[in-house]
Amino acid sequence: MKNERKAFGIITKNLNHLKPINSFLDNAKKYGHKVEHLIVSYEDEIDPSVLSSLQRKCQVTTVKRGNAPKLNSFLLELGLAKEDIKIILGTPNKEKYGLVAYGTSRNYVLIAALMLGINYLMFFDTDIYPKILTEFTDEKYSFIDIDFIGSHMKYLIENDVILTTSDYTGYYIIPKMNFPYLMELLRGVQKEDRFYYISSVDTPVTRNMHSKNIFDTQKALGGNMALDLSKIDIIPPFFSTNLILDEECFLGRGEDTLFGPEVHGLGRCVDIDLLIFHNCFGDFPNKPEITKQKNLDRFYYACMGWLIRNPFFNWIRNKYALAAEEINIEQRYESLLIGSGSAAEYFNDERFLKLPRAFKLAYKKLDDDIKHYEDLMFAWKKLRRLLNKE
Repeated sequence: MKNERKAFGIITKNLNHLKPINSFLDNAKKYGHKVEHLIVSYEDEIDPSVLSSLQRKCQVTTVKRGNAPKLNSFLLELGLAKEDIKIILGTPNKEKYGLVAYGTSRNYVLIAALMLGINYLMFFDTDIYPKILTEFTDEKYSFIDIDFIGSHMKYLIENDVILTTSDYTGYYIIPKMNFPYLMELLRGVQKEDRFYYISSVDTPVTRNMHSKNIFDTQKALGGNMALDLSKIDIIPPFFSTNLILDEECFLGRGEDTLFGPEVHGLGRCVDIDLLIFHNCFGDFPNKPEITKQKNLDRFYYACMGWLIRNPFFNWIRNKYALAAEEINIEQRYESLLIGSGSAAEYFNDERFLKLPRAFKLAYKKLDDDIKHYEDLMFAWKKLRRLLNKE
């Protein structure tokens, strides 16, 4: 019988809170699942009391981004060259800017799972909970508990399934807003399909049933994802881009979005219809307001993240003959000029005026991003060959 060593994987800046990690560990125990490891990819600090509490529930492996000697030793002992290790685990913007690309952060977890001999790796984000928001009306809201691991494993154990994933209940990732030329701004960042939702909807997504509408997908969501690591010959590394503008480093979004095209056609990626709860603003059930500075910051950095991702996203979808953008680059840029100027005026925030420059720079550096991606894939293929020799 196939081994079923399972691990949870999370990415966080600091490990200083038990929630929601303990919720997932408790959920696993409640439904009779053994979790062999919790793998934490962190950046700065660990609270010893939090770590100790988690270690009482399962084995915990922590890997610090930019300084993970255990991972380096593991890869060296496999026979991977130092320059290839640097491509996979390197953090060139950490020392100066304190940031690590989202894709690299996930790869720390993925490599650790391979090192530990994990068979099934299950990612969740630190603002996600193993429950589904079923009702939200007039300040009344309710949840149902779900079997998180069991729901993923039901499909992940099938021979042709590489990964399982699903979307979320809760508020959308940016608050409801509307201002002149919002559509132009969204068209510029390649999110015009969300215009109605962003401009009109201020209630969270709810779902009163689950595990009914199962379908194959190209859309993987990193905060609700499980991987069958026996299929490492198919599973790619995570990849995302970044951009330096005015001495600030911005991270491109979508390391999970870019994951889908890589495995499309090689095996099945299954949406398991398990819309677990996303408390993305951290203060549910309070209705998110765009006028709050933290929420405006979130919107601005989301726009930047989409802009930085889009050139590579369009390129890779074209590479795999998937649907690409219908509006050409110049039209999107002209829309962005109008929309970003309007946003800067509406919010009295000149940061939005940087968006058109970021757009052009992101396309200008596309060749460099493609080269980085190709180098990563080449190093990853070497890693796969070495793993198969064991």
